[in-house]
Amino acid sequence: MFENCSIIIIANGSHVDELYRLEVDADTQKEICLSFDSAVDDLLSEKTKISFDGSYKPHNDEFLAIENFQLSDAIKDAIRDPLGVPAYQKENGEFYDIKAIFVGKRIETDDTERFKVAFQRFRKEQYISTSWVNLFFTNETFRREKDFGISISDSVDCYYTEGELRFSSFYFARQIFDLRDYYRSATDQEVQAFTTSDKLSLEDTEAFKTVANTWIRRKIAMINDSDVLINYKALEIKNLAKDAGITIVVENEKVVIPNDKEQIKVILGFLDEEAYKGPFSQNTFLANSKRKINR
Repeated sequence: MFENCSIIIIANGSHVDELYRLEVDADTQKEICLSFDSAVDDLLSEKTKISFDGSYKPHNDEFLAIENFQLSDAIKDAIRDPLGVPAYQKENGEFYDIKAIFVGKRIETDDTERFKVAFQRFRKEQYISTSWVNLFFTNETFRREKDFGISISDSVDCYYTEGELRFSSFYFARQIFDLRDYYRSATDQEVQAFTTSDKLSLEDTEAFKTVANTWIRRKIAMINDSDVLINYKALEIKNLAKDAGITIVVENEKVVIPNDKEQIKVILGFLDEEAYKGPFSQNTFLANSKRKINR
């Protein structure tokens, strides 16, 4: 699929991501392209596609897909004209930090162009440290290599095709792309409104806003979208939580949100229907994802 494709680096520039062409010899280029081909098969082959909504963690036989994903014009231009992309080399005596590596191809049919692009996130251990003694085996002898180098792995974290971004790990995918436009996460205004809900009583409002990380903001957004705090009274929520083996305190007709991060996760998880009692063990569980079953 990616035969003879150029290898492009996404680097962390001073203001925005910068693209650079990785200069390699023909044999190395072929090897990397074949590796990315195989990695795309490993990522998607014989797996079920699940539409991404930010609330489901796929199993090993599934992958997530964002439909109508907006691939940047800079990436498309780099695939159209890789020789127009500057080579990756030192700038002011330093190499830019690498964020990701990709290979891609452009297909044109009936005056319509399509892109297929495979992305690999770049990890700090992929730099070959010049401060270590790096030994390479040649002619029955290990010799030291002192030059700066990088290592490219045999995996792919994201694959763009047919207008979709496909991936198995949201955590890895967001290290390459800003995906905030593709899932609901509570804004600062929504977090503030949540803390003043007439169904909730927070022990420490400012502490809650301080610990409101990505997970908590996603829970708040989903709770708001479900209207659970509108459709159920605090006492009803307490009784339903009791059935699930979860203790919720109600004071003055409000659900108390304690100043304890683990308890916050349990209560918000329950309000988003991710905390439940196992029907067989009767143990209470907090799930890390959910997907609605179509009946």
